[in-house]
Amino acid sequence: MSNSNQLQYFISQSYRQVQLSVEKGTTHYPYSDFNTQFNQLLEASGDEAYARNLTIQLVEEAAQYRQTTDYLRQEMAFEAQASTLVDRTTAVALDQHHDAALVDRRMHRHAPRTNQLVAELV
Repeated sequence: MSNSNQLQYFISQSYRQVQLSVEKGTTHYPYSDFNTQFNQLLEASGDEAYARNLTIQLVEEAAQYRQTTDYLRQEMAFEAQASTLVDRTTAVALDQHHDAALVDRRMHRHAPRTNQLVAELV
């Protein structure tokens, strides 16, 4: 399987996990939007393994805290912005969400930056 096919498979399996474990939000979250957000995170970070790890972490976080796909969409966008700025503190300061628990999760969210592929969600 080519790297492109592996990446698309990862994205589709991650989206399947979203469908199974994250509550639906008020705004429809189709595969195309999830795929676009993953690709924005990948482009912003420049690190495929990091983008994969962070996506897994965000899906698990949304399920753990019983959040919705609206939350997942918001946090995928935040992480792309944080990767673009390369400074999590600035990204948090620029964002309009001031919920202390959310700010704490954002400040302590960490995915290792390596070139190794991570285990795919199945």
